Amino acid sequence: MGRIIETVLSIEELEEIKDKVGANVEIVLAGRREGKIPLNVVLIKGSSEEVRKFLDRLKLARAGG
Repeated sequence: MGRIIETVLSIEELEEIKDKVGANVEIVLAGRREGKIPLNVVLIKGSSEEVRKFLDRLKLARAGG
């Protein structure tokens, strides 16, 4: 399974979150969207359970949790 997200976070920051949660996912920079706030377009590859685990932790990290 793969999931595409747009985020202001760098690949390095996403890798740190991945390591903290222990998710078995691959993070690939697919592009960059320019605008008022430039966003990285990132592909998250892995099993649906692992992708969900990573995204749940990412949501918490961005919310300050």
